[in-house]
Amino acid sequence: MADLSCPVCGTELDMSSLFACEMDHRALSRLATVSIPLGARVLQYVALFTPPKQRLTASKKIKLILQLLPDLERQAITWKGRDWPAPLSAWAQAIDQMLAARDLQRLELPMKGHGYLYAILSGMADRHEAAAEQTREAERRSAGRAHSSDAPTHVGALFTGGATPIARPGSTAPMPAPRPAPAAAPAGTSPTVRAMREAIAKRKGETP
Repeated sequence: MADLSCPVCGTELDMSSLFACEMDHRALSRLATVSIPLGARVLQYVALFTPPKQRLTASKKIKLILQLLPDLERQAITWKGRDWPAPLSAWAQAIDQMLAARDLQRLELPMKGHGYLYAILSGMADRHEAAAEQTREAERRSAGRAHSSDAPTHVGALFTGGATPIARPGSTAPMPAPRPAPAAAPAGTSPTVRAMREAIAKRKGETP
């Protein structure tokens, strides 16, 4: 006996079918949340698993999508013992590459697993890392050359520390730098002037 039936058409359904349908909807909803354009590519990729002269069942499609969803959502894969970054753009390029190979009949079908796709993704990530490392190495070499060009090129300057170089025979000796003039005494009233002013003040005081 069925658990439920449609009140309109009378179709009988059991609870397990309803739960399976709900799981399918959730899987497709997660895929759409990741990216609707990429979701369309994923569905084309899943079709590569279709057996010859047969149809791929809905449950098989959902199973394949659920296998990919965790890596699609975290935008990374685990392959050959390490994690590789896999942005959504890389997924799109990798799937497009596989679809192009299918169109050229260079892809062995049906697919048996995700190894081929993950090998493409890891190869793309590896090439990206290599290019980034080459860029960093070029920047380090460029910085090293710039530092060398700023260093003193006169060997004598390294030993004299900026002192006046010794004149060689036959060459004109450099003129010594003029010595600074002694500092002038601070301005003020001399003792003689002070004595004269005191004497004048006394005489003024004695005048009736």
